[in-house]
Amino acid sequence: MIRETEKRLPPGAACAVLFVHGILGSPAQFAPFLPLVPQDWSFCNLLLQGHGGGARDFSAASMAVWREQTRQAFAELRARHETVVIAAHSMGTLFAVQEAVRSPVEGLFLLNVPLHVHVRPRALRNAWLNYGGTPRDPWGRAAVAAYGVERDRNVLHYAGWPPRFFELFGEIRRTRPLVRQLAVPCRAYFSERDELVSVRSAREFADVPQAVVTMLPHSGHAYYEAQEDLPLLQCGFRAMLQECERNDNKWPVRGFAPAIVIFGVIPRLPSWRPR
Repeated sequence: MIRETEKRLPPGAACAVLFVHGILGSPAQFAPFLPLVPQDWSFCNLLLQGHGGGARDFSAASMAVWREQTRQAFAELRARHETVVIAAHSMGTLFAVQEAVRSPVEGLFLLNVPLHVHVRPRALRNAWLNYGGTPRDPWGRAAVAAYGVERDRNVLHYAGWPPRFFELFGEIRRTRPLVRQLAVPCRAYFSERDELVSVRSAREFADVPQAVVTMLPHSGHAYYEAQEDLPLLQCGFRAMLQECERNDNKWPVRGFAPAIVIFGVIPRLPSWRPR
């Protein structure tokens, strides 16, 4: 389990990436993307307060603390770099959208933005696995690997958790109308088999001119299928960094995924702008 924020700050770096994980998540969720950050770029793989510790540590944190922590991390990168991209997952995407509306952000790379929630049975199974069960398939192993709080079998230590989730739903309602105000290049990816985020969330990007939405047919909330979906994500991430580094805000023709155009790969499901 990762217990602290990971940073790389090369001298003279002009570009940086801020990674922000989701609720109960971990910086480990961005392991497939960290090697793709160019060596002359900085990055900050943020560990939100209350994660990387025990159940009572999580209870003591709050949405306001996580939001401010994200803002401070972004401000620190912004003060030292000409270009800053935010890559985020789940709850972290809410903070990323908020920051892009209020501050100069060169690009957003968003994974499973929870603008609408739909809890499926697999989410309950994952909760049991994180409590103490044994994962027996890639979905379960991914859920456990992404879990950012130490396992604790004392149910009393979870008494402070419900307020954090009530705050999360408030943050969703607060962020949803901000999506239409986005004016920066944005790549948003949604898993069709997500056990927590409804695919309705993708429709919220319909009126965002610079947003390209990609549906991942084989993946879930923390699990990204390795043969098709994960390579597509990695291509998209690399392409986003290249676009921002060139300061080129021209996006490809409607109906084409920028990552696919650049790397010459044709996926079964192309990126699309929701109608």
